[in-house]
Amino acid sequence: MHARIHGSSRRGFTLVEVLIAMIAASILLLAMGTVLFMIFRGFNESRDFADATNRVDLIRQLSFDARTGRTVTYPTTWDINGTPMTSRGDYSSGGNEGDRVQFVSLRYDAGTGVTTPFMITWQSRRPTGSPVGTPYNVERWIQQTDALNVPIGAATLSFDQNKITSFEVIRTTVRTFSVNLQTTEGAETASVQLVVTCRNVVN
Repeated sequence: MHARIHGSSRRGFTLVEVLIAMIAASILLLAMGTVLFMIFRGFNESRDFADATNRVDLIRQLSFDARTGRTVTYPTTWDINGTPMTSRGDYSSGGNEGDRVQFVSLRYDAGTGVTTPFMITWQSRRPTGSPVGTPYNVERWIQQTDALNVPIGAATLSFDQNKITSFEVIRTTVRTFSVNLQTTEGAETASVQLVVTCRNVVN
């Protein structure tokens, strides 16, 4: 009796099957790449927006300074019916241009019980004649004054923030001024408008 043994036949992939597998893999890789690109772009956009938002957050310190202000010294005039140049904080000095707001604030020392007047100056600065769109540095200066608001000693730079694309100051009344602040990082822009009514105004 003779046994007949049949070996299992093996068959390779056809060209069509290989092509279909390659196309499917390509589609999968393309989809994965698109998802990763979108995630990466979203991460960058979120980071840029966070950076821009952190810059305009300096308005909080300006708001605190101004609300404790006593005497607004610059801009020197105002107009409730509009915003002529005389009511704006535009300035040009020392080869720089920008906007400035300046007021006298009071600093109380709980240890000595002494209240000291200080002139606080917020200003944007960039070289005079810079091309449109050139960003500003926004600076905060503080300087002690006497009882007549005359500065004493040298002013001290206490804050400096760059990459500010707009810092516009408009004084609207004896007590009130507004600041428009904007910054851009990549394609993301953050902006804020602050309207301040000073306390304890004496002028």
